[in-house]
Amino acid sequence: MTYMKKVTVLLLALALLIQPLSGTVSRAAANGGISTLADNTSTISVALDIDTDGVTRCHGYVKGYPGTTKIAGTLKLMKGTTAVKSWTVSTTSETLNVTKTCYVLTRGTYKLVLTVKVTRNGKTETISISKSQTY
Repeated sequence: MTYMKKVTVLLLALALLIQPLSGTVSRAAANGGISTLADNTSTISVALDIDTDGVTRCHGYVKGYPGTTKIAGTLKLMKGTTAVKSWTVSTTSETLNVTKTCYVLTRGTYKLVLTVKVTRNGKTETISISKSQTY
């Protein structure tokens, strides 16, 4: 093998070893949400339900670790790259539990996105989750 090929193979192997260490690691929680290995956030989940009449229920849940002083962000219902509806959500407790209702008029695939900043012990982290449903 030439020197250049050896260096390329070595760099690729290093990239594969380092890549899993970046980003927020998470695992499935018993309640259907995502139990994170983030510093401030214990669990995050969203639920999206669109009935046959277009009534849409959007639910978001975030649980911070003890010492969490604020959870704030947005709950957005998207169709493609367009926000159909957006709500500002916040709490000064360790748990954010919010349900919003709206109507969708056109068929297609909708995505509910919850993005929040969780503050605990003076440090803030941003975490996001989404779920799609076809109407």
